[in-house]
Amino acid sequence: MKGDKMLLKKPRTSEKDVIYLALVDSISKGGCPICRTLEKSENNLIWIILYEHVNDPYVREKINKGNGLCGYHYKKVIEMAKQDPLIGGLGPAIIVEDLLSRFVESINTDTPLSTKCYICSELEKTEESYIASFVSKLDTTNLLSRYESNPESILCYKHFMEIYSRLPEATAQKLKEIQLKKLNSLLGELRSYIEKHDYRYIGTITENEAKSWTKAIEALVGSGWSALFQLKPKGKHSKQ
Repeated sequence: MKGDKMLLKKPRTSEKDVIYLALVDSISKGGCPICRTLEKSENNLIWIILYEHVNDPYVREKINKGNGLCGYHYKKVIEMAKQDPLIGGLGPAIIVEDLLSRFVESINTDTPLSTKCYICSELEKTEESYIASFVSKLDTTNLLSRYESNPESILCYKHFMEIYSRLPEATAQKLKEIQLKKLNSLLGELRSYIEKHDYRYIGTITENEAKSWTKAIEALVGSGWSALFQLKPKGKHSKQ
């Protein structure tokens, strides 16, 4: 497996394609389905790089050409290497040795370095594949009903807006209704959670209420890598 072949394939016409199944699985687990699927892809990509492609010239060249990774992904590499005995420190050490040599050379030659994170670049392509698949499957599969039926699954603001902006009018309005219902329900749980902290309240806080504030944050900004970047919707329902 080389380079771009590590990425998920583009959406196929069959309902049972890889990305569709990944989105269905993420919907079942709650949170933003795009963010959830991206987090899984991100972890898989880092694991593959560190375990299988440390000595792959193509991958090493891509990482070296971008002068390494962003701080966020260096942190993820450290965490994964420490947690997974199959990876350990050797893989990261081999990658970082090249980059540290470049750092030394840049200082010796007074040549500034700028970083373009290889993992971020790959995830941007993967994110677009998931969004495009989500859009196409809303009209051609049961994805919309699956999303509607799980109250714990809520598209974050940026992914909702990106998907909403690309949909035909009727589907866009249906998704908007579902999204508002989910958000209003979450808002009710959040307000109840706040009110129940009044010293005069006698009773218990439900599990959903206790989780409401973290769910609200994810609904606002997303989670993981995706939360670091903001898309700019350019579809028919977006305001330029």
